[in-house]
Amino acid sequence: MIKKIVICCIFVLLSACGFTPMLKDFDSSNLNIQKVNYTGNNNLIYLAKNYLNLEEKKETKGLIVNLVISESSTSTAQNTSGIVTEEQITLSITINVLNNKNVNLLTDSVSASRKLPISNNLSSDQETRRIERNNLMQNLTQKIKFKLQLISKQQK
Repeated sequence: MIKKIVICCIFVLLSACGFTPMLKDFDSSNLNIQKVNYTGNNNLIYLAKNYLNLEEKKETKGLIVNLVISESSTSTAQNTSGIVTEEQITLSITINVLNNKNVNLLTDSVSASRKLPISNNLSSDQETRRIERNNLMQNLTQKIKFKLQLISKQQK
C-alpha cells in the first residue's frame, strides 16, 4: 500500500513540473538569418540543407551562419586474414555564427559517429552507410537548430 502511495505522489509531482522541450515549437522562419554558407561534401551539404531548412532573409541585418561539414571513416575491426569487418563513420559540423557587424556569437563543433558492420555485399553496405549517414546528419542538425534557437533568444 505504501508503494502505491509513493508511486502516485511521484507521478503527480513529475507530471506537474512544467517541463516542455525547447525544440517542440521551433520554427526556423522566426530566425533572422541573412546568409548561410555551407562548406564540405555536396551530398552532406544537401542533407544538412534539407534537415536544417534555414530561410535566408537577404534584406535584413541578421545572422551569418557558416557551416563546415566533414565525414571520416576508419576501420575498427579486422578478421584474422586482415579483411575489415567493421568501420566507424564520423560526421562533424563546425558552426560559426556572426552578427551583422561581424562579431562572433558562436564557434562550436558537433560530431556523431556510428560503427557499421562490413559484409561481402557491397550494395547492402552502401545502403547501410547511406541510412546511417542520414541518421547522423539528422541528429547533428537537431543540435545545430538548438544552438541557433539559443542564439536567437539571446539576441532578443
